[in-house]
Amino acid sequence: MVTIGRVLGAHGVRGEIKVLPLTDFPERFLDMDRIDIFRPEGKLIASLSVRTIRLHEGKGIFLVGSEDISDRDKAQALEGGLVMVDPSERVPLPEGNYWIEDIVGLAVVLSGTGEELGKVEDVLRTGVHDVYSVRTHEGDVRMIPAVREVVLRVSPEDGVIEISLPEGLWD
Repeated sequence: MVTIGRVLGAHGVRGEIKVLPLTDFPERFLDMDRIDIFRPEGKLIASLSVRTIRLHEGKGIFLVGSEDISDRDKAQALEGGLVMVDPSERVPLPEGNYWIEDIVGLAVVLSGTGEELGKVEDVLRTGVHDVYSVRTHEGDVRMIPAVREVVLRVSPEDGVIEISLPEGLWD
């Protein structure tokens, strides 16, 4: 399952919930007719039929009303829950873009030699460009900027990211 939002708590007294989008495509919420909410450990706690959903102007959150929740207490009980969807429901990405969960775990190999330097442990979103956190075989963590000059090829199908190391980047 893929997390696309987090329940912040109740809104009002009629059982609406506040959902913070955790996706690059928050507009997807406006088309949802069902919302599945899970505990962080993965247990499904609610599958809600969406009655209303609207953007709370200026707050960057969505207010969701459901026939399945009739009062504030029931809505508040969902606080901290994660709105998740099946990976098949992810928004299609443009060519050359990848989901973070598709990058994490890929082997990082050196162009030309094919030497495996480590595996991507995390992707940091810096605002300018992403940075891959790579765990080496020795247990060290190295940062690789996800820019064309360094990352030559990303292939989740092959399980690799091929890179070219500028002098001093790996030292």
